[in-house]
Amino acid sequence: MEGELIERVRSLIKAGDRYVEKRNFELAYDSYLDALYAVAAIIAHRETGRLMPIRELKPYLRVRHPGVHDTIERYSWMSSFDESTVRALKKEVVELIGMMNLPSPEK
Repeated sequence: MEGELIERVRSLIKAGDRYVEKRNFELAYDSYLDALYAVAAIIAHRETGRLMPIRELKPYLRVRHPGVHDTIERYSWMSSFDESTVRALKKEVVELIGMMNLPSPEK
């Protein structure tokens, strides 16, 4: 299961990168945010052995991983997207991946 989620993260980041190149920041934002949610799912899966629906994942993260929860909350309510915003989101996702010792999404 974790392998599939890691592949999903990698695929979403690559898609986001392509959208940034095309200057379609809304779709890049969507891809990077989905990657962030997939990373959060990996965290919860590693700790609990199960995938959680979002209604359970967010409270779980709030208690166990407030930094990840705060990042999701900060970005999930955005309605305006520019290049600096999507690059900052990607940077946070990649940093989180590194902290979790997951394979680099750049491969």
